[in-house]
Parts: sequence; structure tokens; C-alpha cells
Amino acid sequence: MPLVFLVLGLIVFQIVIRVWLRLSPQAIPFGWSWLLENPWRKQYRNPKRTADQCLIKPSDTVLEIGCGSGLFTRALAGRCKHLIVQDIEPRYLAQTRSKTEDLPHLEFLAVDVCELELYGVADVIVLISVLPEIRMPVKALEQCLKALKPGGHIVISQELFEPEYVTSQQTDAWAKAAGLKAIGREGNTWVYLNRYARF
Repeated sequence: MPLVFLVLGLIVFQIVIRVWLRLSPQAIPFGWSWLLENPWRKQYRNPKRTADQCLIKPSDTVLEIGCGSGLFTRALAGRCKHLIVQDIEPRYLAQTRSKTEDLPHLEFLAVDVCELELYGVADVIVLISVLPEIRMPVKALEQCLKALKPGGHIVISQELFEPEYVTSQQTDAWAKAAGLKAIGREGNTWVYLNRYARF
């Protein structure tokens, strides 16, 4: 009987936190790297495999939006000529910088993505497990679109494990509202990765 109450309690907690985060989106707090980088997550969210799915070319400039603890940064950096790493939380940027000190082709930006002032600099823009954490996701994608080079693409990936998870269809709707069209998708309800380009 106590196990039943524990399971029910976890289900109720998940429902409450998901509704709360949907009503009030926010970035994962600094210091929760253990949640972002736990071994179980790395099994289904392998950074190298995820970076491969982004279809990055060696000559590309890549913009990583919301690097968080830097779980995917090194894998992305290994596939491109230049990587611009963005996060709203300077402490996450510092953490990511310390993990990639040996990589000379990284640039770090501590700025809100909705206030990003980059124009035509990136061949590929990557948002991994971050878009629903942004208060204005459409505006964030509009700023990303400004930063995208002609012919470039934007990668948005989400996973069901996240409390702020949204469906692939919701991501499509945000992308369309920002002036993007879907050009490819991989995965399933558990973990999906969608690619977009400008209309």
C-alpha cells in the first residue's frame, strides 16, 4: 500500500509541475546539472548521436541556444568550424566554458535569446531541450531566424522526461508562427528532433 501512495504522489507531482511550468516557463535553475547529466539520460540522449542528427558540416558556424550544463556543447563543437554558445545564466556558461577550455573555436554569449542581436551568422542553430523553458518561444525563434544564414536550418529537440515537454506538433506551431517550415524530423514521442528552415 505505501508503494501505491508513493507512485500516486509522483504522478500528481509530475502533473502539478508540468502545468506550473506550462503556465510560467522558466529555465532550469543553476546547480541542477545532476539532473541534466545523469547517466540514465545520457543513454537515450547521447550527445554524439544527438549532434550527428543536427546535420552539421565541418565548415559551419553553429549557434547553440541554452547550453545549460554543456552536455551537448563538446559534441557540437567537434563537428563545426565555429560554435557560438548562448545561455541566459552566466554560471551555466562558466560551467560550459570550463569543460571546453581546450577548444579555441568557441564564443560565449550571456544574453536572453529573445534579445539576441545576431544577423546572418549561423548555418545551423540548435535548441536542445530548451524552447519550452523560454517565456516567449515564438519571439525566441524569430530572433534565431534573424541569426540564420540563407540556406541554414534550425534544430529543435525535446524529450518527454522534461517537465516542460511539449509535443512535436506544438513545436511545429511555434516554428510556423516564427516564419519557419519543417524540413525533417527524427525520433518519436519520447525524444524527437525536428529541423526547420525559413519559408
